[in-house]
Amino acid sequence: MLKTKTLVVSALLVALASAIAPASFAADKKTPVVGIVAIDLQNSFFVRMRQAGDEAAKDYGVKTIWQGSEGSLEKEISNIENFVNQGVDVILVDPLDRAAIAAAVQKAKAKNIPVIAMGNKVDGNWNYNTLYPDYSNMSTVARALGNKLEGKGEVALLIGGKGNYVSDTREKAFRDVMSKEFPGIKLVGVEATNWDSSRSSDAVQTWLSTYPDLKGIGCFADSICVAAKAVVDANGRKIAFASYEGDPEMFPYVADGSNVIDVLNGAYRVGYWNIAVAARIAKGAKYDTDLHMPTYFVTSDKTAAELKAKGMNFPYITPAKAEVVAKDYRNEMSPSKPDSAMTVAAQ
Repeated sequence: MLKTKTLVVSALLVALASAIAPASFAADKKTPVVGIVAIDLQNSFFVRMRQAGDEAAKDYGVKTIWQGSEGSLEKEISNIENFVNQGVDVILVDPLDRAAIAAAVQKAKAKNIPVIAMGNKVDGNWNYNTLYPDYSNMSTVARALGNKLEGKGEVALLIGGKGNYVSDTREKAFRDVMSKEFPGIKLVGVEATNWDSSRSSDAVQTWLSTYPDLKGIGCFADSICVAAKAVVDANGRKIAFASYEGDPEMFPYVADGSNVIDVLNGAYRVGYWNIAVAARIAKGAKYDTDLHMPTYFVTSDKTAAELKAKGMNFPYITPAKAEVVAKDYRNEMSPSKPDSAMTVAAQ
């Protein structure tokens, strides 16, 4: 009798284990895995982007795996290929060089894995591109700086790296506006920082020594602009800045007017948005190849009035308002919103 009872109990346990195991496995299989290839995970912008991206992952019910590339193109390509081999459901990548990663994107295509180029445009006939209105935005940034300097003087520009779509587009816009609209302004230096604030600091220190009449500095990203501003302040120089990205560290300088204008993408907004888009695509949402994120110009009321008096008028929010908008991403892009809310018409 005891033996019979033991056999019955054992059979029940085996049946129960068999019932539970497939259900658990099925649940795991239903959780999309998103592999994210970042330029690096130390830069303040990427740290914040990851934080909000992980919040989006919880909200949307996906698993995220983050890999930094430490600014190395070779490592970035290797990270993409590793995710392809792992068979993740979607790959997000912030391309250091959009042409150089095209072959890796094709490997993802061969495995039917969607690829999203974050803040960049890769021509791979497979990938999506999550973009910003970079050319028009950076044109406004350059125009604000040019007007602040009354169309005269020497300026310099800090960029990310050649071959990166965002950096290239913002650099082109800055150059075009200065050459076409402000012939009295001379662009004396353009430095590729590779998203490294120490390279930004070194470049600015050199410019201060080489160009004693330097009047303005444009920055393609706030994360490298904060370091540049610190060098200028330490040298006791008065130089006007104009920047992009909307990092909170820059808002005090926007408020006091030393940074003429900023553009709010916002690291938190960018991180949440990209994971939200990836999760929706993994679950079957259909989008055009290019998606566009709404952005905001940030300046003080006083600076806006000064620029308006010089003939430049544009919609803007104040730094105080930008602080709120930058952290309202969950409300703006939550799973309750329709798929169409994740993109706006190109500006």
